[in-house]
Amino acid sequence: MGCTVKNIRRPGGFEITNRAISFCSFSKGAKILDLGCGQGATVDHLTNQGYEAFGIDSNPANISSQSNLITASAESIPFPNSSMDGIMMECSFNLMDDQEAVLKRCFEVLKPEGWLIISVMYARGKTELSNGSIGRIETKEDILHKLEANNFCPELFEDYSNELRTMWGQMIFDKGARAFYCELGASPEKLKTAKCGYCLIVAKKCS
Repeated sequence: MGCTVKNIRRPGGFEITNRAISFCSFSKGAKILDLGCGQGATVDHLTNQGYEAFGIDSNPANISSQSNLITASAESIPFPNSSMDGIMMECSFNLMDDQEAVLKRCFEVLKPEGWLIISVMYARGKTELSNGSIGRIETKEDILHKLEANNFCPELFEDYSNELRTMWGQMIFDKGARAFYCELGASPEKLKTAKCGYCLIVAKKCS
């Protein structure tokens, strides 16, 4: 099922979030930052589990009056260096204009051996998609190489493409195929060529 909390829709709902948090074995009270937090669904979820969670989104319309949600860019995270135990990007990394700058800033803000968690669409075919609401679609190898080049050591890769197909199928059922492809900003042919999948990547800040 796709998560629709606070009008947020993403593959797997909080299943993938919980899997990542479990893998990282965060202690209660750990500081976790959600980049591209939208209206703060994940921040609320993490807070309810006993973590000190914060969210950043570049769109002021998404940010409520909650003190732990901040309007800012991911390239200039307004938190001190070495202050976060974990940083998450759920359905947002592929939408970021300067991924290299984002990863560099994440490295600075994470504590030694802190965790970077990315759940993202990726291409299992040709990488022809680079715009629209789904953003830049890259191969697994390209994403992992980008992390390694910015001093992150990937320790987990799990495929959740079935969850993406389930969510997209529900969207087509709800809205119709034409509205679905219009919302994604991609033609059926390009989506078929890209063979879009969805994955969870967890990487540790390399020492």
